[in-house]
Amino acid sequence: MATALVSMVMNKLREEVYLVGDAKEELIKLSSTLESIQAVLNDAEIMQFHNPSIQVWLKKLKDVAYDAEDLLDEMIPSPESESETNDGDDRLMGNQPWKCLRSLFSCCGLEDWIKLVHDSWTDGTHNRSIGDKVRTFVSKVESQRDFARQIKQVRAKLDQIAADTSKFSFKEIHSFRGGSQLHKAEFQTSSLVDESQMLGRDEEKDIIISKLVSGSSSEEGRIHVISIVGVGGLGKTTLARLIYNDEKVRSHFHKVLWVCVSDDFNVTNLTKEIIKAAGGTSRPHSLLDSLQNQLIQTFQGKRFLLVLDDVWNDDSERWEKLRLSFQSGAHGSKILVTTRSMKVANTCMPSAYMHELKGLSYSDCWLLFSRIAFAGRKEEDCPALEKIGREIAKKCKGVPLSVKVIGSVMRSKRTAQDWQDILESETWEIRGIAKGILPALLLSHENLPVHLKPCFAYCSVFPKDYVMEKDKLVKLWLAQGFIKPQGRREMEAIGGEYFDDLLARSLFQKVVIGYEDEEEVIGCTIHDLCHDLAQFIAKNEYCIFENGMSDSSSATARHSSFIVNWETSEIPAPLCNAKKLRTLLQIGESKIDSIPDHLFQCARSLRALYLHTRIKELPSSIGLLKHLRYLDMSYSDVVELPESVTCLHNLQTLKLNCCSELQRLPSGMSAMVHLRHLEFNHTRSLKYLPKGLGRISSLRTLSRFIVGGDGGCKIGELKQLDSLQGKLLIEHLERVTSVDEAKEAQLENKLQLRVLSLAMSPDDALEMSGNGDVERMENVVEALQRPLANLEELEIWGYIGYKFPTWIGDYSSFSKLVKLKLIDCNKCTQLPGLGRLPSLKYLQIAAGLVKRVGSEFYGNSSGGDINAVAFPKLEELEFRNMYELEEWELRLEDKEIMPSLHSLTIRKCPKLKALPTHLPKSLMSLHIYEMTGLPYGWKQLESLKTLTISSCSN
Repeated sequence: MATALVSMVMNKLREEVYLVGDAKEELIKLSSTLESIQAVLNDAEIMQFHNPSIQVWLKKLKDVAYDAEDLLDEMIPSPESESETNDGDDRLMGNQPWKCLRSLFSCCGLEDWIKLVHDSWTDGTHNRSIGDKVRTFVSKVESQRDFARQIKQVRAKLDQIAADTSKFSFKEIHSFRGGSQLHKAEFQTSSLVDESQMLGRDEEKDIIISKLVSGSSSEEGRIHVISIVGVGGLGKTTLARLIYNDEKVRSHFHKVLWVCVSDDFNVTNLTKEIIKAAGGTSRPHSLLDSLQNQLIQTFQGKRFLLVLDDVWNDDSERWEKLRLSFQSGAHGSKILVTTRSMKVANTCMPSAYMHELKGLSYSDCWLLFSRIAFAGRKEEDCPALEKIGREIAKKCKGVPLSVKVIGSVMRSKRTAQDWQDILESETWEIRGIAKGILPALLLSHENLPVHLKPCFAYCSVFPKDYVMEKDKLVKLWLAQGFIKPQGRREMEAIGGEYFDDLLARSLFQKVVIGYEDEEEVIGCTIHDLCHDLAQFIAKNEYCIFENGMSDSSSATARHSSFIVNWETSEIPAPLCNAKKLRTLLQIGESKIDSIPDHLFQCARSLRALYLHTRIKELPSSIGLLKHLRYLDMSYSDVVELPESVTCLHNLQTLKLNCCSELQRLPSGMSAMVHLRHLEFNHTRSLKYLPKGLGRISSLRTLSRFIVGGDGGCKIGELKQLDSLQGKLLIEHLERVTSVDEAKEAQLENKLQLRVLSLAMSPDDALEMSGNGDVERMENVVEALQRPLANLEELEIWGYIGYKFPTWIGDYSSFSKLVKLKLIDCNKCTQLPGLGRLPSLKYLQIAAGLVKRVGSEFYGNSSGGDINAVAFPKLEELEFRNMYELEEWELRLEDKEIMPSLHSLTIRKCPKLKALPTHLPKSLMSLHIYEMTGLPYGWKQLESLKTLTISSCSN
């Protein structure tokens, strides 16, 4: 941690900054002192496990380094803002005079003075008096003098710390001792270690499954409990997950539920989690009696399996209370518990069968290790490393987690000497100070690249078993300055690689959505023992509050979270007075309705603030948080943000999602030049955006762009936002007044957007019934001109034109388009030609006046090869609200249509009497909803596997 922190300060010192006089001299001296300390830090980080005095020395160093970073953060602008300022100055005063002066005086050290005078003279409006400009110059000089004085104080402390290095006989290690970053190919090879093929546990899995599916019940008629018991890292959760997903188990039980218990065994909260796992919902303030009645109804007459993972509590009274909820389950219902404690297993009602998990055999250890460590390695390199590898596998002592983690370390080690160094490392024998931490995990951390160490330690701010979203975690790392720039690469992409690297090293456990080849990693959890390691590494810099209490002091904490529930009404008092905080995160939902003003008065060093409260007003003192980079106030009841938010010039992420009462954003947001992510989804009370938003050219995420309204943004403000990524929703398109205004948006330049939604307000559209309005709308949408070449999803909502824009079916412009929705386009009488779109997989159309779907829809008139397959990759098609649709033709001579279609939905098409006679043979699912009659023609579908007929009146 100290190594990473000092590296961050050194990187900031290398940034270009225009300082003069003593300020510049002090920074040079500070840099020299840090370099001398940095040379011995790698050795100090290792020796701290053997010498508590070194831990004290490192703590002093980190405290001073944090102070130095805060000072530099206030004084040194980022390269991005510096370049923007320079560009602005050049436009204001002209390039040549100032460039000439800088060039002339650079050789004699006066260039920085010239820059300072230049900045003072050009700061602010054109109309300032000479006196104001002189005062600005004097103020900047005074600011630099004060900065020099504070840096001098910091340097004095560092000089003493540097002098103390002589007490410990540190070795100077100038090259980094840690590991190297894994390459993308190595990320991919980690999938070879498939947990579904868990080694050495097949017999145990079969034994436990046989106990679960047996029909026996206890003498007392209670539900049987099966316990898996073993020390940490043996794979209890993984084994339980394999059993939980087994087809034999799934088919035997009516309901199969998974709940992670961990340290919290609050019966009320646990009952809520079980209800949630069963697919139900519970009210925030529900009492235990009503929750148990709800659960009794849920289990009534059903044979269920409930997995309670990672149980620690052995209070028999609490278990007895929980048991009452399960009494309605059918004969044969079971509970599967994983725990480290024999006492817990004997207390769990008690266990009908207890399975004690042992370590893996040496042969299984070696097989697992070799699969990971040798993945992606040339075959000829393996024999030379096998002997050393076998000895390393022995040191893991049968613990699968140790094997996986150390195997991941060895994958990045290339030479036999590297492997020998790991085998002979003193860390294998560490005791005492690191008691309870697996040596393999310590070795893994020791061999992390320096940029990954703070990222991993940061995870200790989250409670155990917490699902950390990848996107959120990367943005929090960015806010703390953990992500190191790499040329012109996006910082978020670099952070994503950090995440993937920790995942590949088995320090993270992935959380995914989707299936098979479309699986997407959305986040991660961290194993209990890895969480213990993160907390051990972070020591007293991180604290977690629960029930108003914490195991560590908030006075020394740099990063803190507090766990809440619907009974929590205030932020813990110690956190409101913590002066060193850089992170404050709320975990869970609460009824907190106010934020103490002194919280922001004290926590001036905050970089990240995440509060999901019910507050109606955000204190204006938030403007004091000059270092703040991440602010998430989603789900609050705020009506507007204070204008002081615009003083947060370093803010990178602002999230206001689901703030249903939000009506206004601050008018001065254009000053927030570092803002990269602005999210305000599901804020229907917000009707316009402040003018000048288009000046924030650093924006990567803008969830909604609301056109016009009460003097708000015009669509032309999108012109400068060419860095936008992901998804963009443009609302109230009907407010665009002309073709020229539409062209100003220059959507064709937003090459990093993947999803675009164009929406018109239904209320405003009703007022635009004249032909002139309709023609204007057609021309406006046409003027958007093939919006985006890399677009994957396009949605058009509430379009009031008589005809669709010509670019919508352009297969050359939309070669990557996978999903298309044309919703409530209720004036169009003919569908566009979409059949030539080569990548389209999902299509949904709602166009109320269309009477016929025929050859024009399949793209015959688009030019090119008319014999090409129409809709070659379309898999899902839905027609809905097609009130006038009478005929659907799905056959053309010498043309194959929709050969890949497997799902068809027809909803509210009352005049459609028949389905096409030649529906694709690939069709497997047919859904017909809200029809006056059932269209004939579907019975010939021999491949059909799913048929839904609902609300068809005849």
